[in-house]
Amino acid sequence: MVLNEKQRQTGADNFRDAVRISRRQMLSGAVAIPSAAAMYFGYEELKGEPVRAGLIGTGNQGCYAHIAQSNPAYVDIVAFSDIRPSNQARARQYFRDKYGPRADKVELYEDYKRMLERDDIEMIIIALPLFLHAPATIAALEAGKHVLCEKLMAGTVMECKQMVRAAARHKRFLSIGHQRHYSYMYANARSLIEQGVLGDIRHIRAFWHRNQTGNGAAGAEDGRFDSWYPPVPKEDAGVDFRKFGYDSIEQMIRWRVDPKTGGGLMVELGSHQLDACSIFLQAMGAAHAAEGAPAHHILPVAVHGTGLISYFKNDRKLPDHAFLTYEYGEDAHNAVVMYSSISTNAFDGYGEQVMGTRATLSLLQEAEAYIFQEGAGKDTRINWAEARVSRAMADSGSTRAWGAAVGVADTLTSRGYREEQEHLAWLIRSGKPADGPDQPRCNGLIGLNDAVVTLVSNLAMDVKKRLVFKPEWFDPASDAVPETDPDVTGKA
Repeated sequence: MVLNEKQRQTGADNFRDAVRISRRQMLSGAVAIPSAAAMYFGYEELKGEPVRAGLIGTGNQGCYAHIAQSNPAYVDIVAFSDIRPSNQARARQYFRDKYGPRADKVELYEDYKRMLERDDIEMIIIALPLFLHAPATIAALEAGKHVLCEKLMAGTVMECKQMVRAAARHKRFLSIGHQRHYSYMYANARSLIEQGVLGDIRHIRAFWHRNQTGNGAAGAEDGRFDSWYPPVPKEDAGVDFRKFGYDSIEQMIRWRVDPKTGGGLMVELGSHQLDACSIFLQAMGAAHAAEGAPAHHILPVAVHGTGLISYFKNDRKLPDHAFLTYEYGEDAHNAVVMYSSISTNAFDGYGEQVMGTRATLSLLQEAEAYIFQEGAGKDTRINWAEARVSRAMADSGSTRAWGAAVGVADTLTSRGYREEQEHLAWLIRSGKPADGPDQPRCNGLIGLNDAVVTLVSNLAMDVKKRLVFKPEWFDPASDAVPETDPDVTGKA
């Protein structure tokens, strides 16, 4: 969506106004609350000592999302593990920035299994390459630790199911790092959809567009400007890569673009948008549930698409461009989601454009939110109270709890990494049973759902045909998986 500065301001004002009005309608009166995050996400100030945690994997996500964004009042990272000296050094600096002088007491383990032997560690955060998620998660659960595992949950559907089963067997919490479940901005967007602000949604356009070509620099086809194809750091050249399951030092460094170790565009980027679309369509289901229809988790019924290596001429093994269409069923009013991820143009950036019968909602870069009413120009400010004042409020699990807040909380300050850690720590410290009703907002079952959709998307591009999702793929108790399904592989 191309907007001038005035239109951006108008759309942003419309979003903020709709959120403010929504909360005011929820509850009468204005009672101050101690924490908007705690009220919305179902936790409060931690009682007792911070949860002692170990971090496995200190690459980009481990350092930026899980060290830098952590809240020491909830989570105290006392140990970490990484096999790469370059990552170890970077993590040390992040710990110094976070903890100050006591950072040097954070113990380093090359073998994370030795870290799991520590009785004082309660929670493990896993930010490893995709193919290592399942073995590390299952080992941590078997050692009696609660786990926050980065998305995508695992590289195969069976591995995801094994992770869910291990969490149930050992009665430990399993949280998956789809952080939009903990984003204030997405929480507000969901609430507005539940209240009918957008009307009925029939189409969502989702995208993640990057330019990995040096803006068309000569020779860029060899990957020299591709952030997923970096050179081998000299300090990592001596790592015994075979010991840790890699075929080469280059595969260890460039794991995202190799199908053995990573999942490419759909796993690293597309899974975020697909997860967001599920949130939006589930919110629309909740809006109709207030009128008598049941609300439940919304999943697509079919997918087809194209993935290709269109630009790069190196040894990249996964697509650099992906285009997919997702069909939803009657529970989502037969909506269609169109997704694109490209590596040669960053004009659109990334986000979701949700198109309803009454208005369009655009969420960009996890930091900008705009609403524009159908039938009105993009320069038009809307009084959303007039549109909804006679509509009954849905009794949903979204931002109802925010209604007592004074003013409007800042929805743009957090992408959700801090909150997903905090919520898991609060569940652990509050003594909630891991097999009880209180669960992480993105628990193992939700992570499994997202993984099935993402991994089947890759399969659809590989086999070049429309694939219909089967219910048993989403069932952790079933051994049925798409990777070996004859309807997918064409093999009896």
